[in-house]
Amino acid sequence: MKDRKIIRFGILLVTSLACRFLTLEAKATETPVISTGTRTYENEIFSFTIPAGWGTMEEVWERPMPPEKDYYGLGLQEIITIQYPPDQGQGTGFFTVASSPLAGGEDLESRFTQAYELASPAIENVSKQLFERGTLSGHEITYKRPWGEPWWQFRDIWLEKDGLIYVLSFHTHINGFENYASVFDQILDNFRFKQ
Repeated sequence: MKDRKIIRFGILLVTSLACRFLTLEAKATETPVISTGTRTYENEIFSFTIPAGWGTMEEVWERPMPPEKDYYGLGLQEIITIQYPPDQGQGTGFFTVASSPLAGGEDLESRFTQAYELASPAIENVSKQLFERGTLSGHEITYKRPWGEPWWQFRDIWLEKDGLIYVLSFHTHINGFENYASVFDQILDNFRFKQ
């Protein structure tokens, strides 16, 4: 009798976790809506448009969030992260701006290359290229990596301004990246450094 209860509990637990994972995977493949109702994030260095329906981590968690001191093991400190949908624990699309000073004698390209050589867990399906859009230029990388339970697809754009590195990082669940491409482009098109 006791064994049956344990088995039933185990089945319920596995079923519950499977349903949650399938729900997150289904949300990851939904295409977010681009609509009016956007707003602007602005600090003393840069600004960008937050798409309608997206929320900052402070809004999502309804309290100030401490910045990540080592954003995904890349040696960068998070400045701001937004997510879609703006529900606690339910985000399937993310955009982060993270930063780090360039060390003396270091340039953007060497720092960019070094960050991913040392990445842990290891990254896969890597594609690197130079990035140029409007007044922005730097280095771009796309890759897949596990972080926690799921695998994620990343697109990181490395820029330099006044001796500081700025990384514009987009990521989604591994199967949902293409659905967010137009939203990510919208964010990039509106990202500006202040003079």
